[in-house]
Amino acid sequence: MATYVIGDVQGCAGAMLRLFAVIDFDAQRDHIIFAGDLIARGESSLTVMKWVLDHQDSCSAVLGNHDLNFLAVASGLRAPKSQDNIGSLLNASICDQVVEWYRSCRIVRDIEAHNAFIVHAGVWPGFDRETLLTEAELVHKRLQSSQWIQSLRTMYGDEPKHFSQAKTDDEKARFLINSCTRMRFVEDSSLNLNFNCKKSPELAYKGLTAWMDAPRSQAFDRQILFGHWAALNGVRQDSSLIALDTGCVWNGFLTAVRLEDRQLIKVPNEV
Repeated sequence: MATYVIGDVQGCAGAMLRLFAVIDFDAQRDHIIFAGDLIARGESSLTVMKWVLDHQDSCSAVLGNHDLNFLAVASGLRAPKSQDNIGSLLNASICDQVVEWYRSCRIVRDIEAHNAFIVHAGVWPGFDRETLLTEAELVHKRLQSSQWIQSLRTMYGDEPKHFSQAKTDDEKARFLINSCTRMRFVEDSSLNLNFNCKKSPELAYKGLTAWMDAPRSQAFDRQILFGHWAALNGVRQDSSLIALDTGCVWNGFLTAVRLEDRQLIKVPNEV
């Protein structure tokens, strides 16, 4: 039995299936955890989600920004954009099933047995693990609620920039979603979220620091596994974190890590 965490698939079904072949994935034995952004951008989001629905007992995921955007579009809150590339999924007979599956997903996963914490974008430096797990439950409960569409309506916007500024559940949920699914940089002096830069850390605008390089009030007691930041190209890997987005949808690689021994496996996206 093996547990794998896989970076941003982004609708690249061919690369995903080749990766499964390389790791010799066995649905009766193994488990896949997707680190968010299963869909969008690539050409085969429908194929990806058909596989997911067929293997629900052997896969799970944390939510990424594109996954949440799909929920907003599917529920009628936003119009799809051409670059979203989710038209075939929206028009498919399985769309409602995909919506329900995504609503069951969380924005973070704590895998104590493997000392792993899985999140799409990262862990805001002001959070310790227990605080983030507790606060993130708010997002999950809102997605599970009968008022989930109204909750999604309030998730858009860049404010508040710091969790201490969040006074309502809407503001808390927005900060949690923004930090866990969109974050790359924070401001040096305040740890405020900043979404103006998407470059690699060494090219950051003045006054900004990559979230993983910002000072923490206390150590984070799990290795953080995350995707989202293709510009990192997987080069950030040490005892505290593993970056798994290696730009598959941009003709890069799709990367997995086996939690039992932290072995990295990747395949090229052969378009």
